[in-house]
Amino acid sequence: MDIIDLIKQEHQKLTNLLAEMCNADVQKRYTLFNELSQAIELLTEVKQHFYPLLRQRCTDIIEQITIAEDQYDRLKFLIAELELLSPATKEFEQKVYDLQKLVRLYIQEEDKVLGEASKRLTDAQRQQLSYDGKR
Repeated sequence: MDIIDLIKQEHQKLTNLLAEMCNADVQKRYTLFNELSQAIELLTEVKQHFYPLLRQRCTDIIEQITIAEDQYDRLKFLIAELELLSPATKEFEQKVYDLQKLVRLYIQEEDKVLGEASKRLTDAQRQQLSYDGKR
């Protein structure tokens, strides 16, 4: 799987986990939050590998890349706040809803970047950028 497909797959995983968390009981929230945290860690690793190379190869979309990175940083910050809360609290529940909205915005921004990257990178380049650390 090339790196763009991996990122899109992880986006879908985040979306699904958050939707499930919104309707889960407290015990299930613990499990789902751990899965969510692991998905975020994987995306962070992938982005650290992908974005520097993308910045070199697609210099005219650096502003779009920066916007997507800023959204992602906000997402990671909100995850860090959630880590400090008990999934049994209303505050946790509210922050999950906030996170769900933020993830939608982040995916919209990153999809623009991935769309441009898909147009500009050949299949060989996309495979070259494949992420070896994936699960």
